[in-house]
Amino acid sequence: MSTFTYKAADKDGIIHEGIAKGETEASVVEYLRQKRLCPIKILPKKDNVFFKLKRKESGLIIQQLSSLIHAGITIDKGLDILVRVTENKQRKEILLQIKEDIQKGNSLSAALSAYPHLFSNLEIVMIRIGETSGTLDLALERITELFKKQEALMSRIISMLIYPFLMIGVGGLVITTVLVFVIPRFVSIFQQMGEALPVPTQILLWISRTMSTYWWLFACLFVGGIIGYRLALKTKIWVTMFDWCVLVIPWIGSLVKLLCAARFSRSMSTLLDGGIPIVDAVRIAKDSITNSIVTKRIIVVQNKIKEGSGIAVPLREAGVFPEMMIQMVACGEEMGNLKQMLTTVADTYDIALQNQIFRIVSFMEPVMILLMGVIVAGIVSAILLPIFGMSQLPI
Repeated sequence: MSTFTYKAADKDGIIHEGIAKGETEASVVEYLRQKRLCPIKILPKKDNVFFKLKRKESGLIIQQLSSLIHAGITIDKGLDILVRVTENKQRKEILLQIKEDIQKGNSLSAALSAYPHLFSNLEIVMIRIGETSGTLDLALERITELFKKQEALMSRIISMLIYPFLMIGVGGLVITTVLVFVIPRFVSIFQQMGEALPVPTQILLWISRTMSTYWWLFACLFVGGIIGYRLALKTKIWVTMFDWCVLVIPWIGSLVKLLCAARFSRSMSTLLDGGIPIVDAVRIAKDSITNSIVTKRIIVVQNKIKEGSGIAVPLREAGVFPEMMIQMVACGEEMGNLKQMLTTVADTYDIALQNQIFRIVSFMEPVMILLMGVIVAGIVSAILLPIFGMSQLPI
């Protein structure tokens, strides 16, 4: 049985878009007529279009749907509106899929759970709880708020890192251009001198000659390194080794731990606010952590909570979360306001993470400028040394 996308009009002239399955286009036409719709366009559906949809786009779907439901619009009507106003083809495709599932009688959480690569377990569970308790609008609002805060944090981090990485890229490109295209032009000048060249000049010429002759080898190594890195991240043992190295590297490890603490606390706060038990909240919140080492430690925390332990002690024993977070969680447990305390923890570490990245970037900028200056000065010195030596020769 094939899948088709259709565009049809009802008796009031309102255009409807959706997805239908059938053996042929004629069977889809009959299906639409049974729904009292007049077919306008029926096309075979391209498979797996939704796999191209980015995680950010799926968050936008929930955000837009939350706004419509909060305004009193039903789910199917809200999806119909989003299908009509969405210009992004991939997003429209996934909306059509969800709309079709809901029209068949499935719940929104069931429709979204068919695409786990787009919608996280946290989002699906929150929506399912909202559907059961009749507070779907609040569930979608909580998810939207969580999504906005996570995106805002990552956007600020990326913005701070753009400048140093741009400096590294431009500086490396300039130095490579000088070594490959500029330095070779001095070779004939040095050969005409007929004198032994200084060691720094010989080293510079050797580097330039190697890069000019074997540029294809360096390009292959660069591309191969990227491909090998991506393939290694698909292997469990390499992922584990990489995540462990990231945690123990100075500065980088502290940043990763701060990010994990902020994400875990934010997710836990959202889940507890939705009425989810703490054991289930820990199990679901661990999916917001991308580091496999931290995820495994959280699984241990979850098992200890099942055995009757509180959350603060297992978190301390995990050894991957800051002590301040542990102390605040312990206070939240004792005073019975764990949800509010986790929100405070998340806000605190969002700011701490940004401040630490700002300090690192502020330190990196002068260091990179100094390093580039030293490299350029070394190149210029290696070029000028033979010329100065020639000028000192007796006439």
